[in-house]
Amino acid sequence: MKANDIKAERGKKNAHTKSATRSEQSNKNAHSKSPVQSKRSTKHAKIKPPNSKERILQCAASEFLQKGWAKSSMREVAKLAGVTTGSLYFHFKNKEALFDALVKDVYDALLANHRAMYDTFFTMPPDIKKRRVFRFEGRKKTVDFVYENYRAVKLLVCGSVGTRYADFFSRMMEDTYKADVRALSPLKDFGGILHSGIDMRLYSAIDKSFWNCLFETVRLDIPYEEALKYVAVLDEFYEAGWRKILCDGRSVG
Repeated sequence: MKANDIKAERGKKNAHTKSATRSEQSNKNAHSKSPVQSKRSTKHAKIKPPNSKERILQCAASEFLQKGWAKSSMREVAKLAGVTTGSLYFHFKNKEALFDALVKDVYDALLANHRAMYDTFFTMPPDIKKRRVFRFEGRKKTVDFVYENYRAVKLLVCGSVGTRYADFFSRMMEDTYKADVRALSPLKDFGGILHSGIDMRLYSAIDKSFWNCLFETVRLDIPYEEALKYVAVLDEFYEAGWRKILCDGRSVG
């Protein structure tokens, strides 16, 4: 065989080998992509409609917000949900249990988070800037929690009159008041609150007004991003006020 023929034969073998290698690699890539493709395909799967229990909860929330808990009826909830009253009572024994299912977990968590925020605050060293940042971040976390659980919080704020959950804001303010008393105790070293007319009752009322303003975002259905800006402005406004009225502007934790 001539030298040129030998080179040509070798070239064919190399080309065949490269082609086989590419083919094998292509097969491997195809197999490695298949799980991703299957995941993508699930994105286009039909979303299942809510089951009867979730549909009942959705309709109950709408009914409670529109009419208030006291004036709402189980019969009307069943009608809105497209189920029989028997089916409704199978899931929820009465109207109280239905409202429990909508708000109880969020009610408990909201109070626990609020209390934990103050507990953590008092474990911090008395660094003014760090404490102020912590207070703002704590308020922002409250907004985050509210909007992550918007339906339940909306019911607590606007539809809980007549239920055992109607006291949720008062319960929050009890913890706030206790924290206020604890925060003010170091001021005795400075002669107390120096501006005349400012006592514990007014201090507590001012603090309470901040939290009331925060929940106004829910009453007014303010979108989340706007609510964050709203609370940031409130924080700046109230912090400036505290610096003005406490200890003649001297910094306290």
